[in-house]
Amino acid sequence: MPRQHSDSQEFSRFVEADSVGTHRMERRISANPEERAALAKRFGLLGIERLEAVFSLKRAGGGVIHVAGEIAAEVTQACVVTLAPVPAKVAEAFSADFADEDRRRTTELDVDFEADDPPEPIRNGHIDLGELAAEQLALALDPYPRAPGAAIPPELSPDPDAEDEPVRPINPFSILKKPN
Repeated sequence: MPRQHSDSQEFSRFVEADSVGTHRMERRISANPEERAALAKRFGLLGIERLEAVFSLKRAGGGVIHVAGEIAAEVTQACVVTLAPVPAKVAEAFSADFADEDRRRTTELDVDFEADDPPEPIRNGHIDLGELAAEQLALALDPYPRAPGAAIPPELSPDPDAEDEPVRPINPFSILKKPN
């Protein structure tokens, strides 16, 4: 029987890799209040009011399991200017591949930014859909949430009329100079 929760992660929902076949398998998950609170703490959010995900899993060639999914969440972030609560809705589609450790491609020394990412590892015969949803939520968050009307105070804003002069580094030996 697959485990439904793990103390190792805030939000874990496991599916046994061996249960995934060549026919599409659907899974729906949602985080309970305790899991949402733990994830909010992990991601530095004021709160997560809702986190749900839908997954479609299918075994592809070469022992790879393809996972396509969508997350839907309602979160509250702190404004980067005022720290006021900023509610936001997140809706994101994503996909990921998983494979056993021995079937994953080895890491090459040359980095090819155009190549597909290697599959994620299947750990202990399970894929953690909860952690996958949590990771996708983190990637979809606005890194600089701003409350409506929030602005940087003028005294802290750079002077737009000031000319950009190159900043000269301080010479550490300048203190040794004798006055002329």
